[in-house]
Order: sequence, then C-alpha cells, then structure tokens
Amino acid sequence: MKTDSKLRHSIVFRLALGYGLLFLFSIVIISMVFYVGTAGLLARNNDRQIVTIAHQLEQVHDRSGNAALVQAIHTLLTDDKDVETEVYLLLDSHSKKLIGNLTAWPTLPDANDTLIKLQVQRLERASNSRLLVHRFDDGGLLVVGRDLQEQRQLERTILSALVIGGLLGLLLAMLGAALFRAQLQARLASIQQTTHDVSGGNLSRRIVVAVTAKDELANIARDVNRMLDDIERLMDIARNVSNTIAHDLRTPLGRIRSALEETLQQPSESQRWQSAAHYAIDEIDTLIGVFEKLLQIAEAESGVRRQQFERLPLRPVLNDLVELYQPAAEAQGMQLSMDVEGDPAVLADRDLIANVLANVLDNALKYAGNGAHIRLSTRQDEHDVHIVVQDNGPGIPREAMTRATERFFRVDDSRSQRGNGLGLSIAAAVVSLHRGELTLEDAQPGLRVCMLLPKA
Repeated sequence: MKTDSKLRHSIVFRLALGYGLLFLFSIVIISMVFYVGTAGLLARNNDRQIVTIAHQLEQVHDRSGNAALVQAIHTLLTDDKDVETEVYLLLDSHSKKLIGNLTAWPTLPDANDTLIKLQVQRLERASNSRLLVHRFDDGGLLVVGRDLQEQRQLERTILSALVIGGLLGLLLAMLGAALFRAQLQARLASIQQTTHDVSGGNLSRRIVVAVTAKDELANIARDVNRMLDDIERLMDIARNVSNTIAHDLRTPLGRIRSALEETLQQPSESQRWQSAAHYAIDEIDTLIGVFEKLLQIAEAESGVRRQQFERLPLRPVLNDLVELYQPAAEAQGMQLSMDVEGDPAVLADRDLIANVLANVLDNALKYAGNGAHIRLSTRQDEHDVHIVVQDNGPGIPREAMTRATERFFRVDDSRSQRGNGLGLSIAAAVVSLHRGELTLEDAQPGLRVCMLLPKA
C-alpha cells in the first residue's frame, strides 16, 4: 500500500506513465488509420470491380439481348479468374434462372443498381456476398457480386498483425517507460541525495555532472552546484564575520570600559569626566560606523536599490571626487590625477558609485604612503566601462589579494592604522549590485583596483 502511494505521488512515475500511455495511444491511432485505410481500399476495389462488370454486362444485354448476355456470363464463369469469389445470376422475366453460380438466394430487393450485402448460397455453400442487382426493362434480373470470405479473411489477417504489432509496441512502450523512469529517477536521486547531505551540514557536497552533459537536468545540477558554492561562501563569510566581530569589536568596547572604570576610580573632576565621555562617544561612533557599513553591504547584496538605477555620466562624478580629495592628498605630499577617455556612462545609483570610489580613494590615501601618486582613470569599450584606481605605494601581498574584499579582513601591516577592513567589502558588494566585477591587481609597485561595469 505504501509503495502504491509512493508511486502515485512520484512525478517520475507519472511522467513515465504519461509517456507510455501517449506511445500506446499513438500506436492505436496509427493502427486504426492503417486498418481503416487498408480494409476500406479492399472494399472500394471490390465495389468498383462489381460496378464495372455489371455495367459491361448491361451493355451486352442492351446491344445483343439475353442470349449474348448468357454467353458473356458463361465466359466469365469459365475463365479461371476470381473463381473463388465471383457471383453471377441471370433470371428471365419469369424469374427463371438462365445462368449463374448462385444455387439459392433470398428475395432480392426492388432497389435497382444498388450495392447490398446478402447471405446467399454459392455453389451449394453459404456465402456472405456483396451484390449489385439490376432489373432490365423486359423483366429480367442480373446479379453481379463478390464473395466476401477472402476479403474478411484478409481483414482478419491485417487485424491480427496490427494486434500483435500493438502488443509488441505496448511491450516496447513499457520497457521504454521503465528505462525513462530509471534514468530520470537516478538523476533526480543524485540531486536529492546532494541536497539532503547539504542540509545535514556537509556544505562541500556537490552533484556529479558530466562535463559533456548539456541536457536540462545537467543545467539544473550545475545551477544547484553554483548555488551551493554561493551558500558555502556566504556561510564562510558569516563565520568569519562573527569571529572578527567577536575579536575586533571587543577591543573598542574594552577601551571604553577601561576608560570609564579609570574615571570612576579617580577623584571626581569635571574635566576628566568630560574627557572620558568624549572618548566613549568617539569609540561608540566608531562602532556605529562599523555597523552602518555592515548594513550598507547587506543592502547592496540584497539588491533593494537596483530599481533606482539611472543613466549616470561618470566624468562629473570623478571631477567631484578628485576636487574633494585633492586637499587631503596635497596635505600628505601625494599627487592625485584623473584621466577620462570620452564620455563614459553607466546605469547606476549615483550615491552608491560615488561611495565606492570614495572608499577606494580613501584606502589609497591611507595606505599608499607619503609622496605616492594616485591615478584615477576610466575608459569605455563596446560593452563595458573600466574604472581604475592605481597607486605606487607598498600595495598588498599577493597571497592577500583574494581575501582583501572579505569583511573585516586587514593585512597585518595595516592593523596599526585606524580602520575596520570594510571599505573594499562595500565596494565589491556595490559593484556586484551593478552587475559588475571588482578585481585587485599588483601594479608593481602599488595596488590597482579595477571596476568593470556594464555600459549604459
């Protein structure tokens, strides 16, 4: 009972059953068409032959009378053609048999030149025959027909062949449906087992897909594998973020607590209290800034702001940024330059793009070092816009390049400087929101931050 319920609710079983029934239905339709066409052709040929011979005999009677007609029928009965099926009968005006191979017959209908089916006796044997009855003006009667036994036998042979072929087709349909079900179930079982293992905690599990497979299930399997890759990556990021928050945010909170404890342990002084309060506020503002940046990353990754995108020319945005950061660069003895080819434009949110470029420039100003040269350039090709921020500072170690966009990741040498390791994470999330790609390259010396965005 349980197996029946399982099969009834199985889409694989229903697909296989539908395939089998459709195949069987196709066989039945084709067999019916073939049978009707074959049997109908035989019947039409018989009727055509009966009508043709009857018409010829009628012409013989009209031209030469009964004697010639008797002779013509006698010739037909003795010519060794259609011996097993031919039916002839000629009666005179007094219903006396003149010639023919019918030995008994029922009352013939009054309808003239009409094809009918009658049970008669042909050469002392019962015969189901197809007959055409013609009554002459002088009262005579001519019957021309064919015994249907051979036709019926041929029809039965055709029908038997179709039934046997149908049974073989049904068997093949069942085998094909079973094979189809087995193959489909095996493919789906692999996907189901993988998702079951993943839900059990094995995030490294993937669906095995042949490299050359290009069918729908293979495409679904590849999509699921890509989704699992993203899930595993996000889970790793979540774990890393949790660990980093536990370590890095504990430090400013500890500093705040220590400062307040120290203030409480010493004699109360208004100036000391104010200093401690300002210090606590600054540290809390730093923590608030961290959480705001985390919210910015979450908002970018969720895609909620994509509907606000519009065509954005980049030249004015870059001019504003260079004008904003030029004083800070000069104060540190740095050179900040800009190079814009043509009039590049992207489909974007102005505030988000400006924030990304500000983060990247901020990093360059912070880590490139005094006297460095920072160059902001952009160009447009047939499909994309390339934005590059390059400096000639110490750069990032090659082994850290792949992790530089992770949240809270900081190179060891930079941990002594104020920061939280979220600038490039925000940049990467925003660029991804714009269907683009952010990459880091070794400028030898320095760092090259490349942003590729679709052209508007």
